[in-house]
Formats: sequence, structure tokens, C-alpha cells
Amino acid sequence: MASDSPRDPPPSDDELLGRSKRRGHLKVVDSDSPFLLRAARLPIASTLPPRPWLYGTQLLRGFLSLLVAPGGTGKSLYAMGVMASLAAGRRLLDQHIFERVNTAYINLEDPLDELERRMAAFQIRHNIGKDELQGHFWLNSGDERELSIARVADDGSEIVHPDVEALIRAINDHQLGALAVDPFAETHELEENSNPQMIRAAKAWRSVARATGCAILLVHHLRKGPADGIDSARGAKALTDSARVGLLMSPMSETDAAELGIEKDESGHYVRLDNAKANMSVRACKASWYELAQVDLHNGTAIYPHGDSVAAIVSWEPPSVFGDLTVIQCNEGLDRIAAGPRDGVRYTSSRRGDGARWAGKVLVDLFGVTDVVAARMIGVWIKSGVLRETPYRDPEQRRDRLGLVVDDLKRPGTVV
Repeated sequence: MASDSPRDPPPSDDELLGRSKRRGHLKVVDSDSPFLLRAARLPIASTLPPRPWLYGTQLLRGFLSLLVAPGGTGKSLYAMGVMASLAAGRRLLDQHIFERVNTAYINLEDPLDELERRMAAFQIRHNIGKDELQGHFWLNSGDERELSIARVADDGSEIVHPDVEALIRAINDHQLGALAVDPFAETHELEENSNPQMIRAAKAWRSVARATGCAILLVHHLRKGPADGIDSARGAKALTDSARVGLLMSPMSETDAAELGIEKDESGHYVRLDNAKANMSVRACKASWYELAQVDLHNGTAIYPHGDSVAAIVSWEPPSVFGDLTVIQCNEGLDRIAAGPRDGVRYTSSRRGDGARWAGKVLVDLFGVTDVVAARMIGVWIKSGVLRETPYRDPEQRRDRLGLVVDDLKRPGTVV
């Protein structure tokens, strides 16, 4: 029988947080207890232990790292590959491995047999023997067990953390040094767009990392729209704020493909990874590139004679913008730029305004490259200091302008 009394409104985020009790290693201090300040030890810098990095400056023991990317980019392949690299103790991708550790990859979206196909492709592509991973690498799917790091209690009164203790026990039992969980959204039942609730979900994961000394990589989706930074991650900003390392994976853009000389129909095989947030290290100034290489599993049957072809992620070095040009040819181009278009007039790095003075036109005419490639060549030379733009007096315009000069001491092939 329905009650005539009005139902109480659902609790707000602040009320949920205020009612939250101790769950696992999450602790809410009584507001009536004194707040204690600890006297600073002020140790000698040389006596402090180095930060315990495991995988380049992407994974750090006791901290959260976040990998965000659009769907279908290759983030799951990357997370699995990182865990396999650490478990094998081999630099299979492009990051330095400081320590070989036991690892686990938990994928809560895909069935175990699909994960095993991807792992088999990675092993084939990187020539990893079963004995290298046995006893060091664990693989779990959401079909085996759901994972709930945070949810609202059944009575709506508080946020609870059902699997924090179980996760800590599992990590300690298997002596894991690193854990990848894919995707983050499948690990909680909170409101994704609520900053207070995402703080609690991130805090739960951080408590697991701190309690175990394990480096935890959370894989997360991007919201719809352009992937223009780590804050493009789906949901509340509190999650990206809580991670100490933020990695952004994105597909090769049309601009990137044009600059790198990759055909448009081939660009889908390549992805870039940017260290978009690096609170614990110097942010990388250069993106890492990867190829999603197709691997034949040779598992054909009578019904499926061709078997499966599965993508495996591999490091990829973009081709040099200078292609097959020799040192002599590059210096010939620099000679023509140094000479200027006319006596007393210098070339410029910009295509705006007087296009006849654009230095890239020299390279287009001399080497037959595209405008995009020519612009990139000029950019590389400016960045390296071979070319620099300085003011000069234009005899034709009778005014001061900017023009390019060549630093002969930094020319290709020069040994100082």
C-alpha cells in the first residue's frame, strides 16, 4: 500500500560524503578531533630515496596514472602491452623499465577469449615466450567478476567501497608492482559528472595504490569532440586532477599524416601518445608514436580457414621530414635561402603576406616536396638554430623587416 507521506529527497553529494564511514583503507576523520601538525624533518636532499618509477615517467609506485583516449584508438592494447613489458622485464615499447615486476591487466568490457587473442598477437609481434610471463602476468575479464571500487549504499545514505579490501589482498597476494584497469567507468557506480563523487572514486583507487605500493593505470574514455587535452576526459574534472600522470592517446590527424607523408587510408594504423599531465616529472616535449600492426594468429580451422588477424601495438618512429635528402642537398637548400630572393632581400619563415619571400618555396622548387613538408623542414631548422629570423633593412621597401639568416656553425654535417 502506498504511503501518503512525501518521500524524502535523495541525499546531495555533500551529504553522501559527510555520512561516509570508514570503508577499507578510506578514512574520514571526526571533525571534533584535533588537527595535528607534524614537525618537518628537513632531511638532507641526498639522503632522500628517488621516486620509485617503474615504466619511464608514466607509472610510479603508490600513485595513479590515467590514460585517456577515444574509443577504438588502441588504449587497451597499450595498457596490456605496458603490463606485459613490465612483467617480462623487457623494453618492448619505447619506455625505460626500471624494474621487472609482477603485473595484472583487468579488462571489464571484453571477454577473456578476446583478451587472450590480443595477448597472443602481442607475444607473436614482440617474440615473447610463455616462460617470460608465466608467474609474472595476470589477465582478468569482467565476465569472471565485476569490480566495484565505489558505489552509493543501497539505502542511499553513504558511499561505500565494496572491493577495496579485496583488491589490496589480491595485489599483495600476487606481489603486483603494477596494475592496469580498463576502463575506469566500469569500476564504480557513482555519478560520472559529479566532482565530489569522482573525488571519492579516485580516492578509493589511490588508497589501493598507497596501501600496496602498486602503480595503478586507469584507462578512461574521452568525451565526444576533439581530443585537445587531458581535460577532454569524460565526466567530472576531479578524476584527471587526482591522477599524478595523465596520458592522452589520439589517432593520427590529417595534418599529422600530411606532414609525415602517410597516405590518408593508412593513417588509421597510427596513434600518438602525449604526456598531457606530468605532476611528478618534466613533461615530455615530444609525442610518442605507435603503430597498430596486424598479426596473423595462424589459428585457421575448416570453418574459418583464414583464422584471426589481430592488432598488436608497436613503437613507431615517424620518418624524417628530410627523407632521403643528403647533407649536401640540405646545405644546397640552405645556400639558396641564405642568398635571398634578390640582392639585399631575405627570405621569411612565414607564408603570410609576401609569399614570394617564403623560404619554403625554395625547397619546393629545389626538391619537389609539398608546401606542408617544406614548412616542416623550415620549422625543424629554426628549432635547431640552423635558421633564425632577424631584423634587417629591406633596400626595396626601405623599411625594417624580418628575414632568415643561416648559422653556418649549425649546418648539417658541421663538426665544431
